[in-house]
Amino acid sequence: MGWIPDLPDPRDFTYRSTAVLPLLVRLNRTQSETLPDEVDLRRDEEVDYFTDVEDQGTLNSSAAFAVLSLIEYFERRVRGHTFEGSKLFLYKVTRNLRQKRPANCLGSHSREDTGADLRTTLKVMTRVGAPPEEIAPYEMERFDQEPSAFQYALARPLTDVRYFRLDEPTQDASILWEVITSFLSAGFPIAIGFPVPTSLTIDPDIPYRSSLERIRGGQAVVAVGYRKDHLGRGQHAILIRSSWGSHWGDGGNGWLPFTYLRNRMARDLWTLISPRWLEPGELLQPTVSTVR
Repeated sequence: MGWIPDLPDPRDFTYRSTAVLPLLVRLNRTQSETLPDEVDLRRDEEVDYFTDVEDQGTLNSSAAFAVLSLIEYFERRVRGHTFEGSKLFLYKVTRNLRQKRPANCLGSHSREDTGADLRTTLKVMTRVGAPPEEIAPYEMERFDQEPSAFQYALARPLTDVRYFRLDEPTQDASILWEVITSFLSAGFPIAIGFPVPTSLTIDPDIPYRSSLERIRGGQAVVAVGYRKDHLGRGQHAILIRSSWGSHWGDGGNGWLPFTYLRNRMARDLWTLISPRWLEPGELLQPTVSTVR
């Protein structure tokens, strides 16, 4: 668990922002304006674009797992390079920044397993970065230890990466579905936060019963695909990559009903773009970038 919803901020980039749109329109256009009924970004015929789903355990660190999964995907798919950053480092530095104190690696900051929002986690990745996993391994009992100067020195800030959100306060549900499917079809996974129902089981289909359900907590995941009518006629679903380990769902993946997004229970949809990801032709121009 551990996802904390973003507070509203008019400074957020969207796909129409001047820092983002010029990059998107440089990508090759799709040959068809009609989007497929189903998309799965986990792999192609030859290559897996993600490593195995990991288990965050009892820590509220899902935002760190989701953001690092986004980076891992783009680096593996576009550059053929596997970047496995330290989830523990990213989670700790994000909590420090949320405390609005100087991120002094020798100081003392947040000592609680508070969780984190996606926006701040993305900000840390672009401004500070994360060292390799082996330098700061995911040992849960060390979650409150301040990173060392050595770990900070090995963190690589992703200064060329722009993070931007796909959901907006006044966005109609039909437009949101169009935006999500447009970006997923073009090869862009999306970080999402949603409330986890108490009725969740190991079954990959996440239940939605808003009038009866209690909530366990918030969870950040990565949307890696979609399927129209997955749950019945007109009941679309988003394919998600969790951080609950490979024993949950389908190897750690499952289906989030689009109803969560339609009713704004799931929100904070973020994805990434970088100038160095444009050239190989792995990513396509999302269809919505040319019409809205």
